[in-house]
Amino acid sequence: MAINGNTIFLIFVILYIIFSSPGGNGVTSQYEYNQMESMIDQLNNEYGSFQNMSYNTNFRNITGFKLSYNDVRNNPLINATYPLDSKNYDQWYNNDKYLIMPDEVRDMISDNVWNMSADANGKANLFPPIITGSLLGNIKLDTNSKYQKVRMPMANFYDPPRDFSDNFPLPGESYNDAWEDLGEVHNVTFPKGKLTIQLSHIDKVSTSLMSKTKKFYNSQEKEWKLLSVRLDFMDKDEVEKHSVDTLGVYDIKNGRILAMSESGKFHSLFAFPHYLGIGINKSKKESVFEQSKKLINEYWNTSNYIDTLTMGDIGEQYNNAVEKCEFMIFLQLDPWNQYTKDQMKMIDDELKWPLGRPANLSSLPPINVRSGLVYSPDCGVSLTTSNVKGERYELKIRSVRFHLFAGMLLIATQIYLLLRQMQHTNTPSSVNKISYYTFFMINAVDGIIMILYLIFSSVVRELYLSLIISAFMTFILAVVFETRYLVSVYASQVNEQGVGIITLLRGRNTFDDNAAERPVVIPDEASISSSLHGRLSFILIVMTFILISSTSWPRHPRTVFEYTFVFLANSYWIPQVFRNAVKGIPSRRERMRGENARGPRQNKAPLLWKFIIGTTIIRVLPIVYFFTNSSNVFRHHKDKRFVVILCLWLLFQLAVLYSQDILGSRWFLAQNTIPEGYSYYKQVSLALLKEHGDVQESEDVASEQVPEDHHTHMQTSVDCAICMSEVPVNVEELPETHNIDIHSYMVTPCDHIFHSTCLQNWMNYKLQCPVCRAPLPPS
Repeated sequence: MAINGNTIFLIFVILYIIFSSPGGNGVTSQYEYNQMESMIDQLNNEYGSFQNMSYNTNFRNITGFKLSYNDVRNNPLINATYPLDSKNYDQWYNNDKYLIMPDEVRDMISDNVWNMSADANGKANLFPPIITGSLLGNIKLDTNSKYQKVRMPMANFYDPPRDFSDNFPLPGESYNDAWEDLGEVHNVTFPKGKLTIQLSHIDKVSTSLMSKTKKFYNSQEKEWKLLSVRLDFMDKDEVEKHSVDTLGVYDIKNGRILAMSESGKFHSLFAFPHYLGIGINKSKKESVFEQSKKLINEYWNTSNYIDTLTMGDIGEQYNNAVEKCEFMIFLQLDPWNQYTKDQMKMIDDELKWPLGRPANLSSLPPINVRSGLVYSPDCGVSLTTSNVKGERYELKIRSVRFHLFAGMLLIATQIYLLLRQMQHTNTPSSVNKISYYTFFMINAVDGIIMILYLIFSSVVRELYLSLIISAFMTFILAVVFETRYLVSVYASQVNEQGVGIITLLRGRNTFDDNAAERPVVIPDEASISSSLHGRLSFILIVMTFILISSTSWPRHPRTVFEYTFVFLANSYWIPQVFRNAVKGIPSRRERMRGENARGPRQNKAPLLWKFIIGTTIIRVLPIVYFFTNSSNVFRHHKDKRFVVILCLWLLFQLAVLYSQDILGSRWFLAQNTIPEGYSYYKQVSLALLKEHGDVQESEDVASEQVPEDHHTHMQTSVDCAICMSEVPVNVEELPETHNIDIHSYMVTPCDHIFHSTCLQNWMNYKLQCPVCRAPLPPS
């Protein structure tokens, strides 16, 4: 197909739109430029106020912290216009006159959360310096206390433009209580739920937009760490979900973590030093404030925070302010007092750069959150955490790498079994008995796994090599071998007419007598391969998209979809059962009985039993692992009952296949309603013989008594078009020919007659009549 110049130009335009993006910070209009300038001015002013703060002075004009809990308790509709006449900005105390939380919550933090003391021997606790990992646990809403919601205004420049001609954002601020009236702020309503916390260290930062190089910034890395914290919690059925993706500060010396959400109405970056002082002795409060303030300053200056802002940041902060509650997360870790500092350093070095150090990583304790509290000042809710723990990220990567290696072995075994199966059915006649849909289902699952490997290889860089190798091996299995086998199966069945289980059950013949009159389609494997690849690619993309999107569904529909998909994906032997019934494959005894007459090729079952059993075991092993092992790499829930049901279902399929092999493929179907498939071994009529053969009559007179001694001899023969020699046939109207074995010749549906050996050898390579090229059903 020729491509003209207009088509090429259109392709270039589409590619330019797809791959081009607004330069720099993403500003594309005058309104967005003014938005960005307003945001920069606000943050610069607030950073200046932050620089002038000390451990005993109050917040000033910082978004989200203009009002204290006591301010809104005395006047719920108070405006947060800086400065407030009644507020003293030259002092600071950890109580609700200055904090945005009530004293009750503060006491819970200082008494129940951040309350670690020395160990039993009076020695200082030691906490792991690196806590990267994914932690799972439970969360509970405090329903006994109701807290006043702190009003938090957001600058109007965050709002999107009102129309296309709008160039300047509105001045002033708006309050979150107006958004609550619209029902947009999503508060926590469930009493209990589950919690996931993902922790990672921010050791290096980019110094400019679109920069690929990163720079170290933390001069206090032995005592303080800046964290990337993602907290997700939801109810048991996962109908109501909440998420916080923000920065956190890790106090290594005391094992404390403080993380606060960031949005257009809550600039929490400037509040860390003050709130890290909760529960700290007065003598240490100043040093904690100055050290954490230094950490924030180094992060701000090294990352060029102002210069690296984009329009995406404005949109994200606006959405977070309008759609979510603000959360403050207080966590206390369990100490690792069983190790010394040198031992923990050796453990960290071995996890980062494995060299075989005696670190005994198999007994490494998990990262355990001893106590935790999540408080929302603008939504007025408090939640406590329990049983929150998880293994180090590096240990999980090692475990996943081991499981990927085990998966490679399974894929290699599947490739070997498939090659043996392909060798077993190396002729069109044998391939024709294979169910196309059985291998289509197997191939679709393998293709989805291949795509998932490729997607995760670009997401998890630590597993890139293992995932790419796994994806390549799955590509060899799914695209090179399975798809090639599918093409052969499809090509061998392209000329079948009216062959199907429904037709069979209706009592119609499996091969139409008028098949010779139908147009013959000569299979073109190149076009078939192109068509199948396009069809498979579309199905794989759609199914992969559905599978990935299903992970964000609520628990009930996600579980129903998962169980249905797994059950159907493991029903791949059912189409082969139907295919066996359609083809009418005789029992093993009958196949062995006809070995001498039909040749050894007729004794082969469609599928090798080592392929059937091996494929079943290989494909059910991962499912058994994920559904029975609670510590699996994906932390999938346990459900042994489903595993038992699935295994019984697979055993049932294998039992039916085995019974078809032993008793015949149609043993379970009523004999009077199911006609047999076309039989090549039958008597021929005299009319057919006269049309296609040679009939000779001679008289042998033995004596003068003609009536008694008169003998008429009928000699019947047909020329075999393959070997060009005569074929004796059994004629229905001539009794003297009934002694001829009907298995010595074969009659095609188009009424051509050949030697059995000749036609069998021909049909092993081509299922077309040698004379008229009509399609032939496999024998």
